[in-house]
Amino acid sequence: MPLDMNLLYGMMASSGIAHAAIPFGISMAVNQLTWSHFNKLMLFLSICVALSFLCQFGLLTGLQAQTCRGVKDVSTISLGALIAAVITAAMLAVPAFIEPMRLVVSNIIEPHQSLQTAEGAQYEKILIAAAADMAKVGKDQSSTDATRSVSQKGGGLQADEYEVQTFQEITRGAMYWGAFAGAYGIGIGSLIASKCPAVN
Repeated sequence: MPLDMNLLYGMMASSGIAHAAIPFGISMAVNQLTWSHFNKLMLFLSICVALSFLCQFGLLTGLQAQTCRGVKDVSTISLGALIAAVITAAMLAVPAFIEPMRLVVSNIIEPHQSLQTAEGAQYEKILIAAAADMAKVGKDQSSTDATRSVSQKGGGLQADEYEVQTFQEITRGAMYWGAFAGAYGIGIGSLIASKCPAVN
């Protein structure tokens, strides 16, 4: 029985949506850990790839069952899912380790802030103190300004804040690149999993 292309496109779309959701869900769990950034990143990637394999295995099983009138060869499904998981691992490595590629996606949602330097932190303290003094003078001179409050935000993030930002950016990038990995993975995996064994 020939491969139903409408079914394939539907499964590619389903896989893409699932692979966008997987990084989001895993990041929420991994963010609760107090591990180092690198360890959390490795755990995040490992779980995403493992769930990708399971997701692709399930979808390719359904594809083979429909195409071959039943599940005929689990080994071809496993091979197709493995190839798809490798594609996912490669695509997720893009936002995890190549900053410009993750910022292309992440900056659409929230602008990237740079890491605060020691010199920048010193300048920031001076500017905040000066702004507070000016606000106090302004309040003394005008009663209408007495209800105003001054809110100052620095031009850079502290190291721990920067790590949080980086992980959020990786998650957004992984959702985007993972969606493509899921769709492509099913497309390529179907070339193997949808081959029905010859009937003697």
